[in-house]
Amino acid sequence: VGVIGLGFIGRNHFNQYEKINDRAKIVAVCDKEPDRLAGDWSKVGGNVGDKQGSMRDLTGIKQYPNWKDLIADPDVQMVDICVPTHLHAEMAIAALQAGKHVLSEKPMALSPAECDKMLAAAAKAKGNFMIAQCIRFWPECVYLQQAIKTKKFGPLKALHLRRQAGTPDYSLNNWILNPKLSGGAILDLHVHDTDFALFMLGKPKSITAQSYKRTGGGYDRVHALWQYKKDLVVQLEGMWDMPPAFGFNMGFTARFEKAAIVFDLTSGKPLTVMHNGGGSETPEMPSKTDGYFNEIDYFLTCIETKQKPKISTPKESRDAVAIALAEIKSAQTGKPVAIK
Repeated sequence: VGVIGLGFIGRNHFNQYEKINDRAKIVAVCDKEPDRLAGDWSKVGGNVGDKQGSMRDLTGIKQYPNWKDLIADPDVQMVDICVPTHLHAEMAIAALQAGKHVLSEKPMALSPAECDKMLAAAAKAKGNFMIAQCIRFWPECVYLQQAIKTKKFGPLKALHLRRQAGTPDYSLNNWILNPKLSGGAILDLHVHDTDFALFMLGKPKSITAQSYKRTGGGYDRVHALWQYKKDLVVQLEGMWDMPPAFGFNMGFTARFEKAAIVFDLTSGKPLTVMHNGGGSETPEMPSKTDGYFNEIDYFLTCIETKQKPKISTPKESRDAVAIALAEIKSAQTGKPVAIK
């Protein structure tokens, strides 16, 4: 495996490969920053998990300042792309054309047009291709998705997804706050829940969104209502405008006909099912590992079994980008946007 980009998500993925080194081994890394490339990740911050990096021993791992050299390395069979969003398409297409398997961080790209170019390259490529949508693999989210699919607690009546964070001030040169590079909070942060809602419920008929701009010219908060059938209420909430002390939180509240499911990351409480007849339970989750580990583990399985990803398909990741942009359009115009 060759990892391109050693920022927050890059070091996160690096750590996951170390946990599954019996199936995949990192043979090369790439970053344009000399200190990161030398293993000094002490200045690499983040908003979840291990929020601050450390010194890493990269002995025996090839270190490339130029991503094209990593892709050209014959020892690299799989490329993991963990760079700013505006670079995803170019790198993924080049890696696919070079015959590599490619895992690229979400969002897929900044526009559906770029996504379409990636899809076209993947269709002709020998290697496998997946966008890293960690929420589809998060244990609590997997439990919710299965509850909706099986109607274990009856039909879903209402769903509220939320993702909340302080202003992300940890990216190199604050690229994440530049909407031309990241797409702003809606495309960078909130797209997690956009993609997850699509995974669970499919495309809505229309979307109405409200938002505002505070930093860097991009939207920092969004509250969106997705319209499906008459008896289903779906609300998505995403923001990175909270004070630094807030940190990060994600969660959901799902109301079914016979019960409600509640999950809140920072509460310290496990996912809870509350039954109409009284009482509650904390069911066992589908896995004890998080979505970052699970998505990589799944993609490796797809490579080993020569199967195309089904849990997270590139086409669905393209749809998530299009829906996020529809939310931005609704916020800009103040009107609902029909979804095709």
